[in-house]
Amino acid sequence: MIRKMFISSVLLVALLVTSHAANARAIYTINVEVNGSPISIASGNTDIKPYIEQETGTAYVPLRFVSQNLGGIVSWDRSRQQVTIVSSKGVVTTLTIGSTTAYVNKQPKVLSDAPVLLNYPNRVIVPLRFVSEVLGATVDAKKADDGFLNVNITMSK
Repeated sequence: MIRKMFISSVLLVALLVTSHAANARAIYTINVEVNGSPISIASGNTDIKPYIEQETGTAYVPLRFVSQNLGGIVSWDRSRQQVTIVSSKGVVTTLTIGSTTAYVNKQPKVLSDAPVLLNYPNRVIVPLRFVSEVLGATVDAKKADDGFLNVNITMSK
């Protein structure tokens, strides 16, 4: 009897912890355009929607789409779980999955949130503002009347 109660208690705690972890990553969708091109599953230019991480308010975008549309070149080191972005002006940025420290031209910079590697469809998602600005872009965000957040990312002149 005590053993059954113990096992039931352990399972209940595991369920509560799991459900809390799932809620911590609750997301809100946003509309994002990069140099006038919307990040959209419907248009076929990505398979991941941009979103806002509820807990920290950080907007996330698919790394490759944003970087390449801002003139950056992306490389992935699977063994180190690192992404390197080289901007059109030669700025080298290195981000590590799960780390809130990025390196811009070998100088450490603190991120509001760490980059994430989604298991499916195996994509790297990064904090929108940090990556856009390090590539030389301007980020303009406005809340629309319909409640959506519309974000325009454009290259600075």
